[in-house]
Order: sequence, then structure tokens, then C-alpha cells
Amino acid sequence: MMNHVLMLAALTLAPQDSGAPAVQNPCVTCHEQQPAPAAPGHSFADWKASAHGAVTCDRCHDGDTTATEQQAAHRNVHPSQDRRSRVFAKQIPATCGTCHQQELGYFMESQHYTQLETAQRGPSCVTCHGAMATHVLAPEDLDAACSPCHAPVEGAPPPVLAASRRLLGLTRQTDSLVRSAQSRLDQPVEQRRRDAARRQLRLAQDALQRSRQGWHAFDLALLDSALTQGVRSARRADSILTARPRR
Repeated sequence: MMNHVLMLAALTLAPQDSGAPAVQNPCVTCHEQQPAPAAPGHSFADWKASAHGAVTCDRCHDGDTTATEQQAAHRNVHPSQDRRSRVFAKQIPATCGTCHQQELGYFMESQHYTQLETAQRGPSCVTCHGAMATHVLAPEDLDAACSPCHAPVEGAPPPVLAASRRLLGLTRQTDSLVRSAQSRLDQPVEQRRRDAARRQLRLAQDALQRSRQGWHAFDLALLDSALTQGVRSARRADSILTARPRR
């Protein structure tokens, strides 16, 4: 998405210290010449166009970038179904966490992380963001994403799904309101009002930041509190900027 939620996701998901890919990275040099895979999964093109286009293959899949022979270059690279793989379901949080330490810390606070660690079954980063972190779940996707673990026959608990859908909507609304108010800051407005609007915008942005913790920890109460504050502050900022100046 590059609607407002995806723009927010791009900021949220950006690696904290990914760095640019090495110019002569052998994984990139070799795989960019390979045909796209016929089997489902991400391709070289998907990776290159993704938010992780600066993170080379070996960072997630392992391998020996100093090797010049194919078998040696793929040392320690295993299929995702292999427990030794860095992209095996249970290993994914740690693999992603090498760059996304803060998000990993939030996720480790959740019952979902405990479930993944103990039963090796549960959501991981790719459940909500995809292999290349190209999206966040839309409200209408929640049922399909949650039901495989939450009562595969009956489906996920309706109250939790309903609350999550509402909170995803609030995330989109808060982000949209913040961006709208930010765009108005470029218009002619009294300095007093501009400063007041900026204070409210900072509160809204802080709320969006707290919502990152809520989503990754699956803490719906924290999300509700943060996003309710975020919407309120963003609306106040917009109202301050659109009000007629005093005469």
C-alpha cells in the first residue's frame, strides 16, 4: 500500500540500520540474472522493489558471500520449512529483530510470541507484513490471518476481531488526519495558531508511535488509548489551522 496506512507502515518497518547493499554482493549479482520462481513466494523483483531492497539476501537467508562456487555460497541456506533456516517460522522474529530491535522487544511482550516459542505455531512478522514487509493487514484480512490459530473451525473470537478492525481503522484515520494537518502548516497562518497546531500534532505523532508498541505487543487496550488520543489531537490541530483568524 502506499495509501496513508502503508506510508505509516513504511516508516514503522524501515530497518533501523540496514545500510546500502554492497555493490558487488554476490547474492544480488547472481540472483538478479535468475528467472522468476514458478512456485509461490517472493522473487528477486519483489525484494528489489520492497522496503527491504537495501537488505541483501544473506542478511535474512544466511549464506557465504565470500564464496565463488554455488554450493559454498549457499552454505547454511535452508528451506523455510527447515528448523535450521533463519526464515523458519519460529526464527523469523529473531531474524527480523536484527534490524527491528524495538519491534522485536514489543512482540516479545505478547502472548503470541510465547505461543510461537513454545508451540512453534503462531503469528510472526510475515503474518501481518508479508515476507518483504510490503503491507500491513487490512481490516477485512484479519479473519483469514487470525483464524488458522484461533479456532480454525469457528474462527477468531468475534469481539477481538471487531476491536482489531476498529483499531486498524483508527490507525488509518489518525495517520490521515496528521498528514492533512501537516500539509496545512505550509499555508499562511498566524504564528500563534501554527505553534498551537504543532503542539497538537506532536501529541498525535507520539500517539502513533505508541500504537506501534500496541500493535506489535497485541495490546488492544494500549492501542485504544493511544489512537483515541491521536485522533483527538490531530483533529484539534486541523481545527486550529482551519479556524478563521481573529479580527
